[in-house]
Amino acid sequence: MKKPTKVVKDYFIPHPENDYKPYILRVRTVAFVVLVAIVAESAFVFGAKYVLPRSKYFGIIQANVLVDESNQSRVTNGLPDLEVSPLLQQAAQEKANDMATKGYFAHTSPQGLTPWYWFQQVGYNFDYAGENLAVNFSDSQDVTTAWMNSPEHRANILSTDFTQIGIATAQGTYEGQPTTFVVEEFGTPAPATAPVAFVNTAAAATAPATAPAAKPVKPVATVPVIVSVQSSSAPAMQQTFIAVQSEATATAPASATATTTGAPISSTAPSVGVAATTPHPAQSTIIQQIISDPKALANDFYIFVMALFFIALVLNIFVNIRVQYPKLIAGGLLVIVVAGLCVMLNQNIGFLHTIIL
Repeated sequence: MKKPTKVVKDYFIPHPENDYKPYILRVRTVAFVVLVAIVAESAFVFGAKYVLPRSKYFGIIQANVLVDESNQSRVTNGLPDLEVSPLLQQAAQEKANDMATKGYFAHTSPQGLTPWYWFQQVGYNFDYAGENLAVNFSDSQDVTTAWMNSPEHRANILSTDFTQIGIATAQGTYEGQPTTFVVEEFGTPAPATAPVAFVNTAAAATAPATAPAAKPVKPVATVPVIVSVQSSSAPAMQQTFIAVQSEATATAPASATATTTGAPISSTAPSVGVAATTPHPAQSTIIQQIISDPKALANDFYIFVMALFFIALVLNIFVNIRVQYPKLIAGGLLVIVVAGLCVMLNQNIGFLHTIIL
């Protein structure tokens, strides 16, 4: 058995024993690596477009990772992270299921159901609420990047008005193609109503009959605030951001509501009045983070191959500069070009026909 140092020397360094032809740059090795890259890229593209959109397990993982990525964006900007609300998760899941079942992608369903309908369905009473949507993404990091690059979606994620979050996904068909629908709900629970006061019946019997009746409590209404903008990253795509606040807080000036202005939030200091909180436990594991980001995993593999062959080429050229074999140099460059093209393809394929609302 050869020593590791001997193997490294034979594969990377030109010397008399390998006839000044490092094994890694020989035709057989180059052909094998190129074939592996082509097969791996084909498998990645097929998985990203056909396997992952149909995988329920992947959707669950993606939702967990997106919660962590949204909270990481808040921490990076000096804001406390959001608490995961089971009710908001349920509302997000029902909204995602509705879009997947009926094949639409919009804040308001074809039947006219607004985002706040799903909040009401699960019994989530709120002072503030917001919603981000995404479709046709196969990579969680791409979803977060797209949201953070949009002023309106970024304002939702970094809003100081929200204290809770819930994310869910559903697999369905949109515009004839299988896809994953992503729903991100934000909210701040409304304060609990005051308990009902029970009257002593004996004392009530002696009370004047003309006592005024209690004024009925007025149901809390919602005032939607809708801002429609044109995305700079996708000029042909109309993106809509919707935020809503309850009547109890609707009297505040519009400029005081970060979710309705779309103004950037400072990344250098926390907003005034934001109290530091203990970070909530991560929703995802390291393994889940890797699985939910297949593009990064594939690109890391290709970058590693490119670095390996770049080092081999440099050693081949400069260790013994008087002895050169053009075929070896061409083979090394071919591998680097193929791996680089795979990285470029992955960068573009992640954003083909992707939409956020």
